[in-house]
Amino acid sequence: MRTTRPGVLVVLLVLGGALGWSGVAVLQAMGRSVGRAPWSAAGGLAFFAALLLLGAWYMYDRIHRKHRPVDGLTAVRLLALAKASALVGALVAGVYVGLTIRYLPDAGIPDIRERVIRAAVTVLAAVAVTVGALLLERACKVPRGPDDEHENDASRDNGERR
Repeated sequence: MRTTRPGVLVVLLVLGGALGWSGVAVLQAMGRSVGRAPWSAAGGLAFFAALLLLGAWYMYDRIHRKHRPVDGLTAVRLLALAKASALVGALVAGVYVGLTIRYLPDAGIPDIRERVIRAAVTVLAAVAVTVGALLLERACKVPRGPDDEHENDASRDNGERR
């Protein structure tokens, strides 16, 4: 599994932003109002970001500082969780950025200002999820040992690919 590329995260952020911005426009054109982002959305994302950051710290400490072995299945599961969380975090951040941008011109109205604030806080929480996920992903990366380098040299000599 490859590490998450920044370009993919940027594309998801832009797609989410377009989806959030245009979704509000479509709903307003249909005569429907868009509800405020609940505080629980930002709170849930912030809590999940804290869990991801805690997991990243634990895995980094265990693998890179203390050099203790980690169960392979556990590492793969955490890596899959990290990758999925990074992608979803970028998409959710984009959606709420789109909402924020859509409502920003009318931020002088108290109700709209509250929507902008809630959406902006949710953006920060979603960015924290993405950062925590990327840190966990990198913490799960096992450093190469001297045996691995020798093995790679031998596979290159034989024309094999890993």
